[in-house]
Amino acid sequence: MKLIEIGTARSEHSGRVDGMLQVGWLPDGSPMDIPVTIVRGREDGPVVWIHGCVHGNEYCGTFTIHKFLRELDPAGLKGCVVALPALNITAFQKNQRMSPFEGYNGGDLNRCFPGKVDGTLTEQIAYHVYRHLRAHATHLIDFHTAFTPDTRWALFAPPSGDQGKVAEGMARAFGFANTLPTPLDILGGSALTVAAKDGIPGLIVEAGGVGSAFAPETVADAAERLRNVLRKLEMLPGAVTDCPMTFFSNFAWVNTTRGGLFRAAVKCGQALKKGDVVGRYYDVHGEMVEESASPHDGIVLAVSGWPVMPSGEILVHIGLNPRAA
Repeated sequence: MKLIEIGTARSEHSGRVDGMLQVGWLPDGSPMDIPVTIVRGREDGPVVWIHGCVHGNEYCGTFTIHKFLRELDPAGLKGCVVALPALNITAFQKNQRMSPFEGYNGGDLNRCFPGKVDGTLTEQIAYHVYRHLRAHATHLIDFHTAFTPDTRWALFAPPSGDQGKVAEGMARAFGFANTLPTPLDILGGSALTVAAKDGIPGLIVEAGGVGSAFAPETVADAAERLRNVLRKLEMLPGAVTDCPMTFFSNFAWVNTTRGGLFRAAVKCGQALKKGDVVGRYYDVHGEMVEESASPHDGIVLAVSGWPVMPSGEILVHIGLNPRAA
C-alpha cells in the first residue's frame, strides 16, 4: 500500500493509526497540533477525508466522527478514512467559533482555504490541512452545526458534471432531506468549494447546534448516515439507503434589524412564505415590541437559539426555491 503520512500519523498497512499534525505555533513557542486518525482496509480504494470543528464550538461533528471511528472495523473496509475531529484546535479549546489568537484578521477557517503558508494564523492552519487533503483525499465530508439541536441539512459540491453526480450520490446516501447543490461561487474559501474545484467531490453536513446543543441520538444518527455514504462509495458492505430529497437554489441569511429578548416562532425544516412571522422581540419589561417577518419563501435551515440579541445578529437561515429532487 502507498504510504499516507499526515503529521505523525503514518499508514501503509491495514489498521488504525493515530497521530498529530502541526498547523502552527502557540504564543509560548510550543507547537499547535491537531489530532489525525487514519483507518485503512485490506484493499486499496477511495480515501474519504472527514473533519469537524472548522468552527471550534461545533462539537457535534467531533462526537460524530469519534463514534464513527470507534465502530469502524478495518477488516470490513475497502480504502481509507482520514479523520481530523478537531480542526480549529484553539477555538475548540475555548468553546468559541474562531481562534482566540485572531485579533484583527477575521479568522473564519471556513473562508480561508486553501490557506497561505505565510498568512494569518487561520490561513496557515488552512494551508497545513489542505495540502494533505489535496494530496490524499478522493472525497470530503465536513461536519458543522448551526444554532439549535434540530438543525439537519446538507450541501454538496460540485453541483453538476461527473464529480457532481458523485457528490449528489454522497448527499443522497447521507440522506438529510433539505440539501443544497452548492454553486461554486458561494462559500468562497470553504474546504467544500475549494476541494470541488480541485476535483474532490464533497459534503458539508449541518447537524445539531453549537456548544452542547445536540443529543446523543443526533450523533448516533449522523454516524450511521456516514456509514451509509461509505456503503454508497463501495467502501463498506451492505445495502445503500437512498432518501427523497428537497433541493434548493441558494440560501439567504436574515439579520436582525433591532435588538431585544427574542423568541423564535419557527423550527428547522419548516416551510415559510414571505411575510410569515419567524420570531418576536420583547423589551426588558416583557412587552412584545416587534414581530419579525420572513423576507423570502423557502425552508428554515437554521434559526437563532439565543434568548437575547443586539441588532445585526443572524436571525434565520432560509433555503430558497425548494424543489423535490
